[in-house]
Amino acid sequence: MLEILAPCGGYESLVAAVNSGADAVYLGETTFSARRNAENFTPEQLKEAVKLCHLSGVKVHVALNTLVFDTEFDKLEKTVEMIAGCGIDAVIVQDFGVARTIKKIADIPLHASTQMTITSPSGAEMAKEAGFSRVVLAREMSLREIERVVKSVDIETEIFVHGAICVCLSGQCYMSAVLGGRSGNRGLCAQTCRLNFTCGKRENVLSLKDLSLVSHLQEIEKTGVTSVKIEGRMKRPEYVAAAVTACKRALRGEIPDMENLRAVFSRSGFTDSYYSGSFKKMQGVRTKEDVVAAPKAINELKQLYKDVYKRYKADISVEIRENKPSVCVAECNGVKVSTEGEIPQKAINKPSTAEDISARMSKLGGTVFEAGRVRCNIDQGLILSASAVNGLRRDVIEKLSEKIIEKNKPQYKE
Repeated sequence: MLEILAPCGGYESLVAAVNSGADAVYLGETTFSARRNAENFTPEQLKEAVKLCHLSGVKVHVALNTLVFDTEFDKLEKTVEMIAGCGIDAVIVQDFGVARTIKKIADIPLHASTQMTITSPSGAEMAKEAGFSRVVLAREMSLREIERVVKSVDIETEIFVHGAICVCLSGQCYMSAVLGGRSGNRGLCAQTCRLNFTCGKRENVLSLKDLSLVSHLQEIEKTGVTSVKIEGRMKRPEYVAAAVTACKRALRGEIPDMENLRAVFSRSGFTDSYYSGSFKKMQGVRTKEDVVAAPKAINELKQLYKDVYKRYKADISVEIRENKPSVCVAECNGVKVSTEGEIPQKAINKPSTAEDISARMSKLGGTVFEAGRVRCNIDQGLILSASAVNGLRRDVIEKLSEKIIEKNKPQYKE
């Protein structure tokens, strides 16, 4: 299955991504991220983010994708030790010195950032030989060029399918550094290209529309690409939810809501020019219409991630026997747990029934689980109070959650 990889600039965007059904997220810690002006994640926040994601089976990729000065490597090593301890699933890197440092510390999977400008099979092969397990291909590639890499090299591939694109090669621009003293390669791009540069009678010639390949996702899936990435760690949670939802619908063969997606953020619409090989009408800016459309769309899009996304079916069985503690067993995704509850009482009036107990055990709202097979065996004439049944359900789901988090947390050799 094609992985949908969502951007998370902060914790609310993380919740939006997970609750919208993303398969993986990428985010930055507070020092070496190429989006240093995003909210980003402190060590404690990163631990909580990883737990939230791993409970849902969502992978966490950390972007250490800035160029690093020689004087910063002591700080970098401490950062790598911290993220390895959190149990993240991969690191996105553009600097070969950073890649080498990570490999010295822990065997975390390395993803070659789009800022490495890998556009060919030979580039992907070089990344593989250097120890990378995935390449994030340059945004400037066509479908045919993407297919060549996928078919030629045994390495995971990731491509951007929605969000902002640079007018020049991703990560190779020093315009912000030269004109504004803020380098994109140090996480501080001032987006100088969005200023109104002119060419003859044409205006805004360096500002491109946002990329969107959402309508091409089924075609992309057939190429064998591993992951499709949404740009936007500086964007709102509603943008993240809208983009993830649109991708999921497109992959299911449904019609995605491109109007809402455009309303929440676009620059005069979208382009697929690099992918399709047609370079007409690529320029775009934020118009008054774009800005006015956003508030209404944002209010509607909050509904996309207000509820927890159901990831698993949990099979639950309950045993209620006379003079013995009640027992509940839950099984899901290869994980099995059990818990004990209260001893049932002799019923004075109406005894508990298997149907009543099963119905109450099936109420898994607010969790990542939905009820699968729910069974109850109960001796005749017994009663277990509603609060006791609810407590039994809460305990077993809490234990199941902890086990799934533990199962999904990678362990690295240091």
